[in-house]
Amino acid sequence: MAKQGMVSLNNIWKDKSIPKPLKFKLLKTLIWPRMLYGCETWTMRKADELKIEAAEMWFFRRLLRVSWKDRRTNGNVLAEMGTGRTLLSLVKERRLKYIGHAERNTKTDLMKTIFEGKTEAKRGRGRPSLSYVDQVSKATGLKLQSISQKSQDRVIWRGIVKSSCAAANINPDDAAR
Repeated sequence: MAKQGMVSLNNIWKDKSIPKPLKFKLLKTLIWPRMLYGCETWTMRKADELKIEAAEMWFFRRLLRVSWKDRRTNGNVLAEMGTGRTLLSLVKERRLKYIGHAERNTKTDLMKTIFEGKTEAKRGRGRPSLSYVDQVSKATGLKLQSISQKSQDRVIWRGIVKSSCAAANINPDDAAR
């Protein structure tokens, strides 16, 4: 859907009178919300992360009108844009913020039940599937019980989100812009 939106705005991307910073703001305003819709709840594998990074580079190359035939590196394209890869870091930051929100919600226990992953079913054969809790635990370095306790205090949880983003070289303020 995001690529479809990018293609539909071809007239803007090809217009040479529009400066690159404005095109970049339009990209972040019009395309990224489509790309990141519901990303707070995604359980991502490495392949999914690579697809998000590839889509981000496709957006930048399309915005700059860089063909694959030009044989320009991703680093070169990012340098010309004056930015780094921020889409994946934005997904990770939103996930942590959403967990805090879901844990503090007192109106329903549905979010907590889903977050804790308690289902009454027998697990199938093979490798256990990647769980949402495991990804959040890995990002914060905390266990489930500690996440539940610390997320109840909004100030403490924001500090954990900032420190987790800093550990992963993510600036939450830049990712939010």
